[in-house]
Amino acid sequence: MSRPKRHALAVELTSHCNQHCAYCYNDWRADNGKEIGALPSDELLGLLERAFSEVEFERVTLTGGEPFARADIFEVLELCRRHEVGVVLISNGGLITDELAARLAPYAPLTVQVTLNGPEAALHEEHVGGVHFEATLEGIRHLRRHGVHVSGCVVSTAKNAARTRETLELFSSLGVDLVALSRFSPAGYAANNVAELLPSRGDVVSALEQAEAWCVAHESQVQVTMPTPPCVIEHSDYPHVSFGGCPIGTEMQEFALGPKGELRQCTLHASEIGSAKEQSFAALVNAPAVTGYRDVTPEFCAPCPERATCIGGCGAAAVALGDTGGLDPLVAQHVIEGFADRLRRERGRPLNVV
Repeated sequence: MSRPKRHALAVELTSHCNQHCAYCYNDWRADNGKEIGALPSDELLGLLERAFSEVEFERVTLTGGEPFARADIFEVLELCRRHEVGVVLISNGGLITDELAARLAPYAPLTVQVTLNGPEAALHEEHVGGVHFEATLEGIRHLRRHGVHVSGCVVSTAKNAARTRETLELFSSLGVDLVALSRFSPAGYAANNVAELLPSRGDVVSALEQAEAWCVAHESQVQVTMPTPPCVIEHSDYPHVSFGGCPIGTEMQEFALGPKGELRQCTLHASEIGSAKEQSFAALVNAPAVTGYRDVTPEFCAPCPERATCIGGCGAAAVALGDTGGLDPLVAQHVIEGFADRLRRERGRPLNVV
């Protein structure tokens, strides 16, 4: 029997991270994953062996927590290479030494994505907690020195949207010309910080205008990786920026294998499709929760011609907050009065709405 083909599998190698980001979507972030921990090495490698044998994944994303906090990460990379699966790593860069970068280079990952949330230490560290800015820059430099492809990420929030161009220019100075503009979506732990970090439409417009100008000036690429509903943002206004929607239930879905061996719809969703310890990956990726995910959309979206493709934006954030009418909070803050009232109370000021 042929294996089902799926786009990607994100593997959360560990729940531990050396940072404490206010925007973290990991549901376990509050205690730094102490209760959840990580799968033992033999169990993790066994699950991945099964995953690649039972489903034909185009690529795997190694994430966490912080993936380089996992001592056996090179055993995982060796297994991926043996199965000829392309690898993307998502890291904060702070644990990447020159020695580690040199050891990583022969595995030729598709990219290592590293996040910067401001052009200087104060703004970046306000988002990630602790003193990490210089270590992140050094991590990028180590990777570049050894020929490892580095892509960037900016988590766009109410606090840093106005300085998007400056942050992108910093990436340029580091030799990075592909950046994900990952608009803040308050799923998981980040739901605790929605009032502080959720960008308004005006914030997102500002960030996109700056991203568009940077793309043109440097012939570089910005990809908006979080769903950005067209009822809020007219994508065609930014012709040099690429936009993605929620891929769950489509051929571009990236499933998430969590640190307990659970398979989830994506890294932002907390609910489980099922346990990969107990069920085959082939059965899980074809489960009704996956195939029927796009059948239900928020009531607000009913008249919209983009409903089938947009499905209300980020459903994981809508579930995490619970009072958005099933809508992505980026939309809900402008059209769901109860949710908007809550944000006003928590912020202590009117919303910055345009």
